[in-house]
Amino acid sequence: MASNRIKCVIFDCDGTLIDSERLCLQAIVEVLRNIGVEVNYDDVKDKFQGVKLEVIFGALVGDHAKLDNDGLTRLIRHYRLRCKELFTEQLTVIDGVYDVLDELKANNIAVCIASNAPHEKMAFTLPLTQLDRYFEGAVFSALDANAWKPDPKLLHYVMDKMQVSPDECLFIDDSLVGIQAGVDANVTTLYFSHAEPHKETSINSSYLHHITEMRQLLRFI
Repeated sequence: MASNRIKCVIFDCDGTLIDSERLCLQAIVEVLRNIGVEVNYDDVKDKFQGVKLEVIFGALVGDHAKLDNDGLTRLIRHYRLRCKELFTEQLTVIDGVYDVLDELKANNIAVCIASNAPHEKMAFTLPLTQLDRYFEGAVFSALDANAWKPDPKLLHYVMDKMQVSPDECLFIDDSLVGIQAGVDANVTTLYFSHAEPHKETSINSSYLHHITEMRQLLRFI
């Protein structure tokens, strides 16, 4: 592996480290169906992947009366319970993740997570996939920074905590909101479109690169 300025790799979690995105989307479709709201899986994926949960449900539930009187809180609670069931049954690690993390560790490159998800979710999924040992003390949620991707403030917050500058970092995310945050934070950003290898993005930036396999990340270290 070539040695250069990169001191820290910042990973998104859902859909980047773990194959959870499809399960989360499935849970959204199911809990909405339970309150009489029919949505299409592919439409949700195209429009809302990586977006803050409250925004997703607010946009998809046309009758907002269903979200009054703590309805949104109940809906999110049901969603999280369904996610846990699906994770326990089906959650897997994205191919190549363990190899890449071991390689980064062997080269003394720090790793951390910057996710829109709450800590409660990652505290469940990371041990379930045996990834927690790689990220001890280096798991950051948008709730910590009070900033959700595509807001670059989340990445600025994480870099401050990791004591690195933007030009010392590499950021990888599978969502459009994620890569927007990365380029706006002036960080070398990898759009990891493993689920849709040929998907295009309208984001045009010298900071942005496209990969379809996790091991391709090592080319940028």
